[in-house]
Amino acid sequence: MTRMADPFVLGIEIGGTKLQIGLGHGDGRLLAIERFTVDPAKGGEGIRRTLESGFDPLLARLGMTRNRIAAVGIGFGGPVDPLTGCVLTSNQISGWTGYPLAKWARQAFGVERVAIENDADIAGLAETLFGAGVGFSPVLYVQVGSGIGAGLIIEDQIYRGSGLGALEIGHLWVSESARLNELGQTLEQVASGWSMAELGRLCLDREFREGWPPSMLLDLCGGDPSRISSETIATAARLGDPDSFRILSAATTAVGTALAHAATLLAPRRIILGGGVSQIGEQYWLGPIRRELDRRIFGPFRGTYELVPASLGQDVVVHGALGLARLACESGIYLR
Repeated sequence: MTRMADPFVLGIEIGGTKLQIGLGHGDGRLLAIERFTVDPAKGGEGIRRTLESGFDPLLARLGMTRNRIAAVGIGFGGPVDPLTGCVLTSNQISGWTGYPLAKWARQAFGVERVAIENDADIAGLAETLFGAGVGFSPVLYVQVGSGIGAGLIIEDQIYRGSGLGALEIGHLWVSESARLNELGQTLEQVASGWSMAELGRLCLDREFREGWPPSMLLDLCGGDPSRISSETIATAARLGDPDSFRILSAATTAVGTALAHAATLLAPRRIILGGGVSQIGEQYWLGPIRRELDRRIFGPFRGTYELVPASLGQDVVVHGALGLARLACESGIYLR
């Protein structure tokens, strides 16, 4: 990234469960960050109110005033139109369809330069500029969290297809991997954190209705099925719970299948797996996915790529949003 007099920029992550706002220079360093909880019942309006109320306290931590912020970058958990600054839709939170997010940000934060992108796209940008993808191109980044998204970075630039985004890998059909799934046949319906948790709850419901052997899940979630998560599923699978193992195995098979399709089409040099679900680790997540990818990939491409974990952790989208804001400063191109 071209050096310039370091501007202060604001980076925002708006996800289905994660909401973060950070300050930095867009150079891979994070100067301050605030994290909030998303309440789905309050919809998009509740998220916007939370961000507005958290802005000045964030500035105060660094003794800054609003007029020192040069640009805002936003990573949104769903498809967006970067040219108009509008959200197309959210599959998880109501109140976002067609929303003019860039216009709102200009008014809410008093900053003229605003740029928005899909959260997986700018997470991929962040990993390419500052993390596990440095020095590689093309880089395929896949984020598995409450939903599943992906981004393709070519020569440090986000590939946007015809303009409204690309690499919506979570919506690929992986029907062979979904034979045991009661939620649907897309990758997101099989392997996202939300779907794995929901399948765990369905297993408990079946257990009570049909007299199946008791599952470990109920003990691990403290008797409250609403607390089941992908982490709970992974823990139960490690302890030998058969239902949890089936759920996790279906998820890794589906992700490996989807990656094989994407890699056969795109031939990336490096594939990076990020998102909260990917914290399950090598033995029960990355390893099975790697084996499935290698099994299904177009033969001549086998061995031409590396599959590695993301390195920027839970702040990856904020790093990407900060980098996006800095690019808006350097290029002079931003939404008006």
